[in-house]
Amino acid sequence: MPETFQPNLDGVPETLLWPLWHRAAEQKRANPVVDDPLAAKLVSEIDYDFRGKFGPPNAMHPVRAALCDQLVREYLDTAGPNPTVIALGDGLETQQWRVSDDRVRWISVDLPEAIECRRRLLPKHPQAELIACSALDPAWLDAVPRDSKPFISAAGLLMYFEERDTINLLTPIADVFRDAHVFFDTIPPAFSNRTRRGFHVTPTYRAPPMPWGLSIDDASEFVTTISGLQYRQSWTYGDAIPARTPVLAALSKIGWIRRRLAPGMVYARTTARAFAH
Repeated sequence: MPETFQPNLDGVPETLLWPLWHRAAEQKRANPVVDDPLAAKLVSEIDYDFRGKFGPPNAMHPVRAALCDQLVREYLDTAGPNPTVIALGDGLETQQWRVSDDRVRWISVDLPEAIECRRRLLPKHPQAELIACSALDPAWLDAVPRDSKPFISAAGLLMYFEERDTINLLTPIADVFRDAHVFFDTIPPAFSNRTRRGFHVTPTYRAPPMPWGLSIDDASEFVTTISGLQYRQSWTYGDAIPARTPVLAALSKIGWIRRRLAPGMVYARTTARAFAH
């Protein structure tokens, strides 16, 4: 039996195992919303009590992955010969292999311990570039040509920042890149407040605080406060693939539940003229 990898992670970096567990478990369904055999392989190779820590799997992370995959594929249809995807807080996301387009320069940005996990566990890819730094560190921006029109994802990331940090991240993206695509997800303020007080996912796992909450109904207003960023669309997890999450889809149609309790996913585009350097 091959030797398993024991991750030495805590705090926010440990959360990279959470969506991996859910995507891997989704593969056992007859019709998974996301086809991710690599996630299942990684879970089998990692010495970690996934179910004990994160509880029974659910559809939330697979739905987010499926929607982001769809948006990336639509981007690639019109991106031209040298597309770039920048994945902020990439963790053990396997989107590069799910999308499987050898034209794409794929830049993964994450904290050093997360990047080390990617190096140890994921296959090498000739178009992959790993940058070990916080998404809030402008160093990653310097690695991307200013004339790029990238797809930038921040899935499972921004809720771990304060609102001012999120604005400070999105503002230079809008300033530097023209016609870029931006995808991120949100949690409602009520859930953010709950994590600040201490949210136990299971008796053995307490989620890190998630300081930034944004109601899905306020997403368009938030995006338009950032100069050069245009709101395009948002979804609750019930909206995105209602056949997979019928209860959430029904609840998402109830106004006060949607506004107060529904996490969401947001798609935006940049329009600003790139900085002259």
